[in-house]
Amino acid sequence: MTDATLPVTQRTVEQFTESYLASLGAEITKEGGRWSITLPDGADTDLELDGAVLEIVDEPNDVGDDSLVIAPESPFVERMLDEAADRTPVSSMSLTGDHVDIQLPPWIASGPAEAVDSSFTPYYDRQAVCALFHVGIETVSEYQREELHAVAIDLNDHEERPRLAETYLEMVDGKQGELADGSPIDEPVLTDALDTARTTLKNELASIVKETRERATRAFEVELDEYRQFVRQRRDELEDEINRLTTRVEETTETIDEASSQDERVEALRKRKELQAELDDLRAEIDDVTSQIEAGFPEKRRDIRERHALTVRMSPVSVTSVSYERGDLDLTLGVDDTTVTRSYGYAVGTGVMEDVTCERCGRPLTVENPLTLEGNQTIGSACCDE
Repeated sequence: MTDATLPVTQRTVEQFTESYLASLGAEITKEGGRWSITLPDGADTDLELDGAVLEIVDEPNDVGDDSLVIAPESPFVERMLDEAADRTPVSSMSLTGDHVDIQLPPWIASGPAEAVDSSFTPYYDRQAVCALFHVGIETVSEYQREELHAVAIDLNDHEERPRLAETYLEMVDGKQGELADGSPIDEPVLTDALDTARTTLKNELASIVKETRERATRAFEVELDEYRQFVRQRRDELEDEINRLTTRVEETTETIDEASSQDERVEALRKRKELQAELDDLRAEIDDVTSQIEAGFPEKRRDIRERHALTVRMSPVSVTSVSYERGDLDLTLGVDDTTVTRSYGYAVGTGVMEDVTCERCGRPLTVENPLTLEGNQTIGSACCDE
């Protein structure tokens, strides 16, 4: 799982609400936690937003009927996410070295070397599609997981760009300034990119889905086993009650045979009739219980299975065409008084694009084996730093 994931928190829904309203062309007037909304004529939405007041509150129940609540799982946010999934608004942005900070790779950022100086020279633009998916993994009974996942697909090689997706989320989260519009994207290209993004996300979610399904299966088995024990216990109880009532019926029959008066005989006959009816009910119940045990509880299995059935929802709620510069990043790296200069293939928003190795032994530089310097060589701290 990449880091391009946002839990559906209060801040997330606020950011997404603002972003979605912007895609509708809405004008937002903020007064603290109250947002007044004005929509342009012909805005493409079924939400009753023109003139509406949205409120950000800790306790949604405190908001009156005249306001809409911005909060995770509030009815308004759920409707907005559903509509966003139907509309999938498309926007564009351009990432350039002038507007986005240089991103050092983790094998530099986590090591002893510092970037004393840096310069980026762009040579050409690349284009990618960043899709934001609303993901829900849940069963009716117990498990629920709501997240927003960003997936970035490069349109040149159709490969995933996880770091670009993380940058995109940082922009959604307001951690980057205003950006210029990017290049538009043709519908067939967008459709292909979304299909690739959906497949990529499905593969990333596979382990979570599997784990959730296994938990649901275990819960199903536990509940079914509890019901199985309950039914068997009930069958034992019924057998005891039937034996007891059979004895009482026999005793009542003896009373009838030995009755010394007509009234005593009539009363005994009435009692035996009551006991026999009760006995018939118990025998019918034990027949039903025995049939359930022999059949393996098909109706109960179906009921429990429906409550533990796993639902995975994965809907794109926004798509952004991202143009990003690619070129060379020249870094002057320093450790103590030693400095060297290196050039790396680099893309804005994505970072260093190439795999870099220790210049002495050839092992990959990683977070666990970060770059350091020895003389004029860049080497790994773990593999070659003595």
